Amino acid sequence: MGSQSSKCETMMKAEVEGVDGFVFGSHFLAEEIVTHILCLEDVETIKTCRLVCKNWNALISNRYFWKKKALVESKHWPNVPLDNTIPWTLYANIYLNEPFERNLIKNPCGKKKLENWSILSEGGDKFTIEQPPSGSEKIPHDANLENDLDDSCFATSFHSCSKEQTIQLSRLGLTPEVMDDYKPCITFTDWYAGRFDCGCVYECQFLLLDKSKKIIEKFEHRTTIKQWQGNTWHKVSHRFTDYSAGVRFVKFYHGGMDTQFWAGHYGVKLTGSSIKINFL
Repeated sequence: MGSQSSKCETMMKAEVEGVDGFVFGSHFLAEEIVTHILCLEDVETIKTCRLVCKNWNALISNRYFWKKKALVESKHWPNVPLDNTIPWTLYANIYLNEPFERNLIKNPCGKKKLENWSILSEGGDKFTIEQPPSGSEKIPHDANLENDLDDSCFATSFHSCSKEQTIQLSRLGLTPEVMDDYKPCITFTDWYAGRFDCGCVYECQFLLLDKSKKIIEKFEHRTTIKQWQGNTWHKVSHRFTDYSAGVRFVKFYHGGMDTQFWAGHYGVKLTGSSIKINFL
């Protein structure tokens, strides 16, 4: 009898351990209900909940959990495959950092003046912000502006004005494994225009960099708009796919000047700068 009782106790203990985290008092809650309850908590609480038991840790360390949490909060969930080979931490970072299908460039139109930009050159009368643009057509709606009411842009002067932003992908949760194994598409976009009365020069560089910030791949564009022909907005865009392994940073550079050397801000206008990452 002793051995039989011990065997029964072992089986009961195994059963209890198997439902640990799903039994509350005398009530058993289905996994789906516990998952939904956990989704309602804030991120710091969820991190603590991972330590409660193995079952809760397994629920939270599940790629479906983070998609469900995003949907519960009516947050956009990108078109990312729910692939078992992709680390669950990527899906957690999708919720936390939103690395996909949004503009990663901060202050793309000058709404916050030159905030978030690294200024490389400010020749002539330096950069200025125009709202609305002076001497050019109205900014197109599809120029990827921050909102429909924002019609601002950067304007350059009679000597080179240039600026850049560099984004560290790991800070968005895009780990080396994700970048090297899955190579999500990286799309750069920029908009530029001249004035009706003055020519200008525009240039840009879109760069993929390794951990030492050495160039892996790049796209360059430079053009001159002639005097009396420059008030139309132009879009320049490039998509990087199937790039070499090792991409850890992306850099966006653009700038320009006028061709008449007029005092003031008669050089190229810049707006709608964008870097977007997505799965094809």
